[in-house]
Amino acid sequence: MENGQARAYVLVRADAGEWEKRAAQDLSATVAKMTGATLPVVHQKQAGIPIVVGQLAATRLAPRLQAVAKKNWVLRADAIALECSSEGIYLAGSNDDSHYFAAAELMRRWGCRWYLPTDFGECLPHQTTLAQGPLNYAYAPPFEVRGYWISWNGDTTGYPEFAHRNFMNCERVPSGHAIGPYVEQISKKLGKFEVSSPAAATAMADLVAADYAAGKSFSLSMEDASVASTSDQDKDLAGRLRDKYFGTEVLSDAYLTFYNRVCEQLVKRYPKSAARIGFLAYINLTLPPQRQITAKEPLVAYLAAIDTDPNHPFSDPRWSWRQDYLGALRGWTRAMQGRVVIYDYDQSMLVWRDLPNPSHQVLQAEIKEYARLGILGFGTESRNALATTFLNLYFRGQLYWNPNLDVASELKEFYPRFFGPAAVPMESYWSAIYRSWSQTHVTEHEFFVIPAIYPRELVERLGEDLARTRGVQEKTYRARLDFVQRSWGILDGYTRMLSEVSQGNYGAAVKAGEEALAVREQLTASGGIFTTYKNFPETGPAFWPGEVELLRKLATFVRKRIRQSPVLWDYRPDPDDHGIWQDWAGQQAGPWTPVRTDLYLQAQLPETRPGFGWFRWNVTLKAEELAGLRLYFPGLLSESWLYVNGKLVEHRPQKELWWLNDYAFSWDAPLQGLHPGVNSLVVRTRVPLHLAGMFRPPFLYIP
Repeated sequence: MENGQARAYVLVRADAGEWEKRAAQDLSATVAKMTGATLPVVHQKQAGIPIVVGQLAATRLAPRLQAVAKKNWVLRADAIALECSSEGIYLAGSNDDSHYFAAAELMRRWGCRWYLPTDFGECLPHQTTLAQGPLNYAYAPPFEVRGYWISWNGDTTGYPEFAHRNFMNCERVPSGHAIGPYVEQISKKLGKFEVSSPAAATAMADLVAADYAAGKSFSLSMEDASVASTSDQDKDLAGRLRDKYFGTEVLSDAYLTFYNRVCEQLVKRYPKSAARIGFLAYINLTLPPQRQITAKEPLVAYLAAIDTDPNHPFSDPRWSWRQDYLGALRGWTRAMQGRVVIYDYDQSMLVWRDLPNPSHQVLQAEIKEYARLGILGFGTESRNALATTFLNLYFRGQLYWNPNLDVASELKEFYPRFFGPAAVPMESYWSAIYRSWSQTHVTEHEFFVIPAIYPRELVERLGEDLARTRGVQEKTYRARLDFVQRSWGILDGYTRMLSEVSQGNYGAAVKAGEEALAVREQLTASGGIFTTYKNFPETGPAFWPGEVELLRKLATFVRKRIRQSPVLWDYRPDPDDHGIWQDWAGQQAGPWTPVRTDLYLQAQLPETRPGFGWFRWNVTLKAEELAGLRLYFPGLLSESWLYVNGKLVEHRPQKELWWLNDYAFSWDAPLQGLHPGVNSLVVRTRVPLHLAGMFRPPFLYIP
């Protein structure tokens, strides 16, 4: 391309595969956007410089493709080769997807980027001359599986193109929750389903035999819940172990033995079948087998460690949760002989509030270890809610393809490409967000962590950065800045809501929450890819509208309120359960320290050990305030006991895993044994491995 005139053309087979054809079309369309000139896409040689795409270039490039392609592949072996010489440009891959990846690599070298799906995320250089120097390049990625799927009924606009432009093949072995109907049929046939029973394995093999014989891959994953063993034989085979994160029995040994028995029969019956059987290493199966078990060849495990820390890399020795995950990963990799796909979540914050949740900093720190272990790759679950994930999926695609990617350099180039004249304040804005996530010590994955990661001081500084972009009017950059402005409006409104809740100003909190939800509506109206809630039922206090309704209910207590609790209560950790024996509820002395009641415990005290903890509020009451007085906890997470002046008056049970409880997390406790003057209100609370303590301050009221 010279001075806006095309000197080249794109040559591709008339019967090209889907992505081979798209590679040719995208090259032509992209050059047109960059230069204003069109490269014709043809199927026969003609005058000019050929850009030969796909199968027509594959024969020429075959030795280079074969040299780099993975030799002992399980599912596929992607590879690309690019050549530029006096004869033209040649682009080919080892399969249909890879033909496209070769074209994507060339366009990347030209400075083209697709940071987000659709034209909204497209950044192309504009120039009248486009030249390609000598090139002889071949490459194969370390991971066979590279992709994500869109859950929660998220908007899929632009998904296939975006994925391929960022080297994602979206290869997958079926691994969804599937075993339930089979278990019902086997139970009817055998009287019950015992995973340790050889008869159950035979019955399962019979049920799936037709699919396996036809070479059709399928899933035998557990259902989306904790599975209980049905016999002592199951428990014995599983080792009677318990998973500390899920608080449930570990069944990995029993299930992998079962899967192996099923495979033995299927392989014996149909030795030529290439079908794969996927399963989730999830909840009861997150821990790897403890016995010496090697998975049979058809099996592929999707490791979905949903309740481990998503916020820190396992290379960081300060975070034992993540190192637990690394140990599980290594164990599964050994048992599966490398046939492991990481089923992770992006957004990693699962019950959330449409706020930025970056993940690239963790993936960048871990990706080389994944490659060293030799796993198959990544099958990420994403809602495609780009106001939350932003650049995450871009960096996932790039790092899955090239674990040596320099993310810092990519980010440095991103700001001027994406935001143009607003690059400097936007770099300050997003760098502050990334820094807050990188430095956090929270290990959980729900909205309770928001005030720890997004304190009001940070949100206000981000607003100052945004204010510096108001003069930018160029249409493309303005649209992107408006997206960030609305994203910040959601963040600002939600954190203002939390600040008002901390002071017991529920009416003001409702107003701030409603304002932020209105901004969310504006953001969604500007692009369906930015959020997902429109096609997913947001019911109950776990979700943002339900949280606002909960605060509206709390506002009705204000006229009955006698005293709003201070934000700070005294606290004393009790991991070894000394408090009851030593009468901590009845003692004022001792090593009590102040903690916040508007932020869950582990976010304040990351060194917190599981066990128990004691909270204390010494409150002065008048005689006329005592009759009928109650203590209302609008946000108390775990099982708790309430003491008044040293005596136990109430107990509130809770399930160990917080997400199995009512998300109101409220406790309306009657008070006994009060007297005029200073009263000691003490809460003994269970401190599990996960969330504990309070996240909304209590108050005293009379009904």
